[in-house]
Amino acid sequence: MRLDLSGGQRQRVAIARALVLDPDFIVCDEPVSMLDVSVQAGVLRILDELSRDLGLAVLYISHDIATVGYICDRIAVMYLGRVVEQGPVREVMRRPQHPYTQNLIRAIPNSDPLVRRERVVLEGDVPTPIDTLPGCRFASRCRHVEPVCREQEPDLLAAGDKSLARCHLYGVLAGKPGAEPAPAATPGEAS
Repeated sequence: MRLDLSGGQRQRVAIARALVLDPDFIVCDEPVSMLDVSVQAGVLRILDELSRDLGLAVLYISHDIATVGYICDRIAVMYLGRVVEQGPVREVMRRPQHPYTQNLIRAIPNSDPLVRRERVVLEGDVPTPIDTLPGCRFASRCRHVEPVCREQEPDLLAAGDKSLARCHLYGVLAGKPGAEPAPAATPGEAS
């Protein structure tokens, strides 16, 4: 007898298989990307309940920043393999500091048909992640680009109440030429 499972059922089976080993930590890489919206909500609800009920740490990897904002406590936004912003998800989603994060959040579809938003179009060339140029990796697409951005890679600096951003707007361009990089996360601290 052959048993066919839907995408949502397969995801639930994958979660159950991971939990059989009684882990303290699981990695969920795009766990809902191929599911329809109603099934996504159910799978995300299961992950959220399990993490809280079992004290389970979950690293959630996704290209969908709206979904990350729904399920995560902390967020790290990456561009071409580098963290460009990190912090509590509520702060980053409400007050994004890095220009790339700002564009990601502006690109989230609006569910209200009466509210029209400006279309997000990133100009410029996407650099290759294999042979990166000196400076900020987002410089070729950033509307705030300055000469220092093309010459020197910025450090991850304090950019909000509790968030960090890898941007010269919070260092050299903010008048802090010797801006100190943010302290590295301590072991066991989620980013």
